[in-house]
Amino acid sequence: MGRRETWWAKIAISIMVVYNTMMNEVVAKKTITIQNDYYRRDINNKIMDAHDGTTRFFDGLYYTYSMEYGLCKEPRGYGCDQTPEHCGFQYDHNISIYSSPDLSSGSWEYVGNAIEVEDRPIGIVFRPQLVYNPNTELYVLYWNYDMNVGSFLAAATAKTPRGPFTLQTSIVNISTVNCGDYALFVDDDGTGYIVYSENYYMYLEQLTDDYLGSLGKSTRIKFKEYFVEAPVFFKRNDIYYVLFGYCCCYCEQGSGVIVHTSKHPLGPYTTHSDIACTVAYHNSSSTSSASSASSSSSSSTVINEEYLEDYGGIFTPHQGCQYHNPNLTSITRAQQNFIIEVQTTTGIEYIWTGDRWQQAPDGLKGHEQQYWFP
Repeated sequence: MGRRETWWAKIAISIMVVYNTMMNEVVAKKTITIQNDYYRRDINNKIMDAHDGTTRFFDGLYYTYSMEYGLCKEPRGYGCDQTPEHCGFQYDHNISIYSSPDLSSGSWEYVGNAIEVEDRPIGIVFRPQLVYNPNTELYVLYWNYDMNVGSFLAAATAKTPRGPFTLQTSIVNISTVNCGDYALFVDDDGTGYIVYSENYYMYLEQLTDDYLGSLGKSTRIKFKEYFVEAPVFFKRNDIYYVLFGYCCCYCEQGSGVIVHTSKHPLGPYTTHSDIACTVAYHNSSSTSSASSASSSSSSSTVINEEYLEDYGGIFTPHQGCQYHNPNLTSITRAQQNFIIEVQTTTGIEYIWTGDRWQQAPDGLKGHEQQYWFP
């Protein structure tokens, strides 16, 4: 898109595609390339307006449940969407569903709206998350919404991943009423969990059997980091992972990925390093870790011109990677979104995805791209 191709520009993965025929199912190997420097498109070659959501595999198809932000013009350099139009803060943004057999650009079919705007609680919607509940045999869709009196979670259910979804509760009953970014996780035994932010801290609780509320403070744990959001929660090789970063309200520099691991979903969790924040200045290596960068000299104020040429950069102060250190930026230029579990020829592959806020080449909010990396 007018910049040099860099190491993050594209990735190739070999996935298993299940083709349904009249007689049986055929499992085939297919190698696809995910290009982070191009728009993702649907089957009609239309740019996908799909952000800030989840992608899961059901019945031979990948489904994504994402925010549709529309074609509002958003100039760069307006962290937290401080534009006159407030592109990211509208009451009529849809929760859109797309499906694809293989995740590739051009293969996505628009399914429809998960739930109509008039059927939702009034509010500015963010971060739709969907899980399947084996206890009730229903698909459960959450979303976060902001009102003048606070920020809440709502939940709806459907019998199929394609919807339509029916509102079940306007305020999900967790230990706190107000709730920000969150992530849902279902363990192998069907137990559901939620990790969520409240007053800039991150908490984790076990859900009720129907996933429409939590068991409350009896299962609640708190993470130590402050000013954090955008969590993901998954399990790999019997280890539970909770990842989140410092608040990045549509910040262009992107945010970090602080890693926490445990042998039990309710902890205790061990905190590891931030694996995404790096130094973007002349006097430091571009591959420095966030932990070493945090102790680097704060007098480094000249941004590496090569970095700007490759990545661009109109930073929002004190957001994302720059929360603790003004010399840091994200190696992905993205804020964490979701981790997709992909059925590959060698087993499950985990693809990290993030939203690249304020970086659409044409400046349209709905055309802001994502970064994917295994």
